Amino acid sequence: MLVRGAEQQDLDWLIGQLKEFSRFFGSHHVLFPHDDEAYARNGLSGMMEKHLVLVAEREDKTPIGFVAGIVTPHLFNPKLRVLCETFWWVIPEARMSLAASKLLDAFTKWGQEHADWIIFSLEERTPVRDRGLLRRGFRLQERSYLMEVE
Repeated sequence: MLVRGAEQQDLDWLIGQLKEFSRFFGSHHVLFPHDDEAYARNGLSGMMEKHLVLVAEREDKTPIGFVAGIVTPHLFNPKLRVLCETFWWVIPEARMSLAASKLLDAFTKWGQEHADWIIFSLEERTPVRDRGLLRRGFRLQERSYLMEVE
């Protein structure tokens, strides 16, 4: 298994997987509307160029997962660079493989080289346990809540 930087030819697969993530996430608001996929493609393309998007693939080059994050100066301290995870997803049939762990390791390593803070979220229904983050040096700092306004 290989983890590499996402490339423009990954866009179709990534958009499809982000739609799967949206269904899994279960929001009343659709993250990737079918009528404006170009907007999502443009945003993801920009993330690849300016931030971090990594893809895990099998030896036969079949993609099976990805992790993405935005790196930016902190809003109140421009000397503090923050890498904030936005999506972490492995296709269901590969979830018992090492894909998630390898993606997390690569994301963390990149963050240690390019940021002062790495912020990583776990979705409420994820099968991933806190232990995976804690043993890599993360600590529980705060919890996040979502209110859907309709």
